[in-house]
Amino acid sequence: MFILARFFANNRRDGARMLSSVLLVCAIALTQLNQTWGKILGGLTIILSIYWGLAYRNLER
Repeated sequence: MFILARFFANNRRDGARMLSSVLLVCAIALTQLNQTWGKILGGLTIILSIYWGLAYRNLER
């Protein structure tokens, strides 16, 4: 799981900020699923939030 941490913050505070930001963008994109950009952005942010969520779990407190 060290590979996941390379593209993520090194501490939990910054990691939480990154994760909450991508979840906010994901929520906005999911409200626009009737448009093409909403589907694309929604899919990308879901993948990114899963990736960053796994990386966040591996950070030490």
